[in-house]
Amino acid sequence: MKKPNFNFILGMAAMVSLMISFSACDNEPIDERPDLPPIESMMMDFSDFEGQPGGAKASEITYGNFTHSYFSVLYWNVISTVTMTLPVAAYGHALQQEAEYVGDQTWEWSFDFKYDGVDYSAVLTGARISNEKFSAEMKIGLALMPGQGIKWFDGEIRYDHTHAIWNLYKEGTVKVLEAEWHKNFETEAGDLKYTYMEPEQEETGSFIMFKHVPQEVYDASYTISLAAGTTEIEWNITSKEGHVKDQVKFGDTNWHCWNSHASGLTDMDCQ
Repeated sequence: MKKPNFNFILGMAAMVSLMISFSACDNEPIDERPDLPPIESMMMDFSDFEGQPGGAKASEITYGNFTHSYFSVLYWNVISTVTMTLPVAAYGHALQQEAEYVGDQTWEWSFDFKYDGVDYSAVLTGARISNEKFSAEMKIGLALMPGQGIKWFDGEIRYDHTHAIWNLYKEGTVKVLEAEWHKNFETEAGDLKYTYMEPEQEETGSFIMFKHVPQEVYDASYTISLAAGTTEIEWNITSKEGHVKDQVKFGDTNWHCWNSHASGLTDMDCQ
């Protein structure tokens, strides 16, 4: 009777054990899969201040309070548009994709998209940090140059979507903008703050914070801090009636009010 080859048997057993081990390691931990937060976590809403009242001939006297608010917001609207248009477009596409598990508690959203007539490739990588939060990093490049994408943003997000911090970059390494978002899903209140981070600039450290508190009469607000001073703006999202406070502009610490959109956003005495 032929003796069994114990070395062969032991070798096969070790191989099977190793295969089982690798299989277990590669199984996706479904309960840790990152769920990307909504685009509002990154993109601030400027829609209520995208146009001057009365068009190009708007009177500074008649519409002064709203007009000052408009120009105060415009500065940040331009900065965010220049910095965030492409990465936000890519992120919007990522929200429509299914993530692929690549091992080591890491997932990838890999896709091509077209923006402004140009074809791009993007890879968004998410990785578990802890039971409470995960990281995300987006690289974007031309579709004709696969694998040559540069980092446009990264961040940390809570799994429950109550908090996220995004860092926006130029040239892949220079941090130019930080976006910090909070959301209370019980009250629907939330806020988003942009801080200008580019080193050694006149406005480095300046910020704008948008808040939405549905329970308030003036349920939306901006706090804008620049080197020259601070501007506070509050308004009602539905009627567009609001007020502004800016000591540098008005020479006092009082609120200066404007009427509803239906009434032309004209200056009015504060009640």
